[in-house]
Amino acid sequence: MKKGIKAHKPVLKSKYKKHSKKKQAEPQILGLGPKIVNSILIGLNENDKSHVRKIVEGLDEYDLAKLIEVLDVDERKQLIEILGDHIDPGVFPELNEVVQEQVIESLDENQIVNIVNELDSDDAVEILEHMDDEEQSQIISRLSPELKHQVKSSLHYPEDSAGRIMSREFVSMPESWSVRDARNFLLKSEDLPDEFYTVFLTDERLRPTGEITLDKLLRAKGTEKLSAIMDGEVVPVSAYTDQEEVAHMFREYGWMSAMVVDNKGHLVGVINIDDVVDIVHEEVSEDIMHLSGTEEGDVYKSVGNIFKSRVPWLITNLFATLLAASVVREFEGIIAQISVLAVLMPIVASMGGTTGNQTLAVVIRALATRELTSRNTVKMIFKEFMVGLMNGLLFAGLIAGITWLMFPAFHELSLVIAAAMLCNLCIASLAGILIPLVLSKFKVDPAVSSGVFLIALTDSGGYFLFLGLAKLMLF
Repeated sequence: MKKGIKAHKPVLKSKYKKHSKKKQAEPQILGLGPKIVNSILIGLNENDKSHVRKIVEGLDEYDLAKLIEVLDVDERKQLIEILGDHIDPGVFPELNEVVQEQVIESLDENQIVNIVNELDSDDAVEILEHMDDEEQSQIISRLSPELKHQVKSSLHYPEDSAGRIMSREFVSMPESWSVRDARNFLLKSEDLPDEFYTVFLTDERLRPTGEITLDKLLRAKGTEKLSAIMDGEVVPVSAYTDQEEVAHMFREYGWMSAMVVDNKGHLVGVINIDDVVDIVHEEVSEDIMHLSGTEEGDVYKSVGNIFKSRVPWLITNLFATLLAASVVREFEGIIAQISVLAVLMPIVASMGGTTGNQTLAVVIRALATRELTSRNTVKMIFKEFMVGLMNGLLFAGLIAGITWLMFPAFHELSLVIAAAMLCNLCIASLAGILIPLVLSKFKVDPAVSSGVFLIALTDSGGYFLFLGLAKLMLF
């Protein structure tokens, strides 16, 4: 039965997150006092290794991770060299992904092996999955036998899946045991996790059947069967489930932990709430960054890397603006005759883009949180169209009045720009919801691609509507 018990080290993430919240109220830098940061910088500039080590020894894992992140690339490398083999492995799970990769690159193979061997399986996978295949294989070959098996199994699952983020350290027991058997086992076993709050139960095929919290196990009568007091209303998560779906399930069911099963239904791991908090932060940050063509961790990257990551987005936007420019070119004849058109047409396009982006932000969030479903999609489309129509009527009236006052010699333009404004805002509202829905249907991340299509539509559409209506009504 010892096979069902997996070693577990203390989960430090949630502890230090609480610590950081307490620090936020104080005038400090990322949980560190300015004096500590400045003292470290002075020590690095003077290459005073003993001074730097002495300060770092007084920091916990979270604060040391924040210190490493606050330094620039060269200072970071210098600090890691000074710490050498004395750096606490618990620091690495706390580091930003980009910084973590930079630090790992500055270490030799022996140091990496020693660090990974001290981590939980899920944290070890997080470090190894970003390495190239050759380096990854070399490191894994030198890990302890148990961790090697756990890491290989986890890396077998797709990236961003439950199998990648799950921890292999948990406590499981046969459901046929009595409460007395369970207590005796917990008291006598030397291979238990340092911290755990739930015991998972399995049948003879190692398939999960329920769970029992420790407080319930302590209160139960010794003669009772575990199967009689377990919580059987548990929903195992497939190891192939996307991590975003896992986070959604935690939110919907209020879980603190979830059992992970393989394709045969065998219990292979557990996902804890602290892992889900990291997933939510990662997914939300990723979506926000993708909407603007940036990436999380840009603050830690070099100028060259940031430049390379942003160029594709800007090139795509360039083609979107060229499309809008080609529309304007088709009407350069009437613009030459009435130059006022060139002054007013950006207003229509800009208002359309702003309206579309408002809808886009709401819809992408609704898709991410699963608030937008097949049952309320039509209602949402109608609602956004009505909002676009109301905004269109309001701003059509406002821009018509402003145009009338600014250009008294071209009163007909008031009707032209009002009609164009009304149409473009309605179209922009519909586009803001339909574009991400269509992209999501074709399995394309709407946070990445929606903005480009929206810009192309609202700019080109705005110019075409305004100039087209001007041509019809004024010529």
